Amino acid sequence: MSKPNHNIFRDDKVHVLSEKCATCIFNPATRPVSGNRVAGMVRDTMDTEGATVVCHSTLNTRPKRNAVCRGWYDRLGMRDNLLRLARVMGLIQWQDPPSKG
Repeated sequence: MSKPNHNIFRDDKVHVLSEKCATCIFNPATRPVSGNRVAGMVRDTMDTEGATVVCHSTLNTRPKRNAVCRGWYDRLGMRDNLLRLARVMGLIQWQDPPSKG
């Protein structure tokens, strides 16, 4: 399996959305995928050290500006040692969700 080319870490900061995007996968009313798919994504990230859920609405931004999903960060970010360390060290950069075009 190839490693995804996401850039949540750039400019010496870890970029996290400042709020959930309009179709956050952690909002059952608006998510674009099934609850089972979300559960699988959570399992995959929890089983892989340093893995996180990248917000789907940041995947195709130009210029490339990926960010950690805010729903994931709010629910599971404190279980991720790398994100906890980044927060303590002041390395979290809050990023506004992309606007709908």
